Amino acid sequence: MPLDRTAPSPAPQTIVRGACPHDCPDTCALLTTVENGRAIKVEGAPDHPTTRGTLCTKVARYLERTYSEQRLLHPMRRAGPKGSGRFERITWNEALDTIAARFKVIASSKDGPQAILPYSYAGTMGLLQYGSMDRRFFHKLGASLLDRTICATAGKVGYAATIGASIGTDLEQFENARLILIWGSNPIVSNLHLWSRVQEAKRRGATLIAIDPYRSLTAEKCHRHLALLPGTDAALALGMMHVLIAEDLLDHDYIERYTLGFDALEERVGEYPPQRA
Repeated sequence: MPLDRTAPSPAPQTIVRGACPHDCPDTCALLTTVENGRAIKVEGAPDHPTTRGTLCTKVARYLERTYSEQRLLHPMRRAGPKGSGRFERITWNEALDTIAARFKVIASSKDGPQAILPYSYAGTMGLLQYGSMDRRFFHKLGASLLDRTICATAGKVGYAATIGASIGTDLEQFENARLILIWGSNPIVSNLHLWSRVQEAKRRGATLIAIDPYRSLTAEKCHRHLALLPGTDAALALGMMHVLIAEDLLDHDYIERYTLGFDALEERVGEYPPQRA
């Protein structure tokens, strides 16, 4: 029989639309190409209004993470001194039994179950998984309560104290800004969705100033970089407020209607003229 030299048909591919699972939490749109049940490409969705087809470096290499030979797929128990890097594979039942036994010992001790402090957060687990069964379990156990992460909680408390609510900045307004201060942030690396708006503002003539002890990638793209000594951010902020108050560059109506404690703030910033800051 003659050999069939016809080239085999390529495997059918499908594109699955989804959202990034990372807890940024901005749910950037993804397009994943799947072939024979395996993802072969991940890219940003061009019609996403903010990222416009781009992805951050973490998610752009998601396939390497998913299919890495070094990815842990099974429970591992330390088999040597801490720090030695020696582990042995165990079954899921062994792992669960070991953890349950340890919980029982701690919960029945004189310190009680409050000696157990759950500390975790969302990661890439999604809303249902990071805030559901584990909380119910630890509540039933009587473990100590923690407002999950010091990261989001500290920021939320700060926003409530200074802004009045946990709200975000309107990204679409950045394009209309004339001056943008990027203070202690590196959005090229950590805030891709914001950086695209900042670039558009720059193209429209906005001035960018980075305030950061470290000359980051973002600072290199700004018109000016103020490299403060570490820990002196508050002095600069107080000095700036001193100038605003001294030169009466204030919205008095807004301050009267929406703020508390301005008189105490005014007294405090009076101690920080620009020369001191």
